[in-house]
Amino acid sequence: MGDYMASLDRLIARDDAVLLPGHGPAIRDPQPYMQALRAHRLEREAKVLEALTVAVMAPVEELVAPVYGPLDPKLVPAAGRSLLAHLVKLEREGVVRSSVGGNWLVA
Repeated sequence: MGDYMASLDRLIARDDAVLLPGHGPAIRDPQPYMQALRAHRLEREAKVLEALTVAVMAPVEELVAPVYGPLDPKLVPAAGRSLLAHLVKLEREGVVRSSVGGNWLVA
């Protein structure tokens, strides 16, 4: 997630007129689109921290529901992987840490 956010920041700083994604149509005026992607990730990160603060210590699986709300069970594994990516980013920043047994807690 850290690399993804850094990539978004680099693209935002370029101020390109058009983005040509690997799939889907060309994105004209990409600044609002990229800003929205970045804002969404930061909002999700805040939810991860809030859920972890409430739980005090929890594994990823227990954080999915408070962070994402009700989900189709088929989407839970993907949500868990995205949540883990946020936790790894936050751990690298010294905000959270992992502990024995796969639990996470605020540092």
